[in-house]
Amino acid sequence: MTLFLLLVLLLALGFAVARAPFYLPAPDANAPPVPEGDSHVFGFATLTSPVVRLVVVGRPVPAEPAQLRGFTRHRRDLRDSPDMVLQGVRFRVTPEELRRLDRYERAGRRYRRDLLPLEDGTLAWVYRLIGESGVEALQD
Repeated sequence: MTLFLLLVLLLALGFAVARAPFYLPAPDANAPPVPEGDSHVFGFATLTSPVVRLVVVGRPVPAEPAQLRGFTRHRRDLRDSPDMVLQGVRFRVTPEELRRLDRYERAGRRYRRDLLPLEDGTLAWVYRLIGESGVEALQD
């Protein structure tokens, strides 16, 4: 009986993750437009976690190591640092998956999404804090 309940719970959780992003914040009116076609994303904090990518994107998202020149990580943001190379991961997403990432990152409200060149020449979206605390701080 316990095994059956665990299986039902896992199936329900899997369905919720894959089909209903009700646990993500609502899309923001200030969110940037989503380009057509697949995009690369550079993750340097929570998006380096396969579990976070699974929950946010709704499927297992393979990633590979990647580097972003000219930046260092400062808490949840990036700081310009011309002589440094930031280690992270690069992964590919569809337009709908990028919308889900925008909701997770609260693009347009807390983070902006910038298209930056990685060390290997690939262009990837990178989420960066808007100011010190995002647009919300300006409205408080």
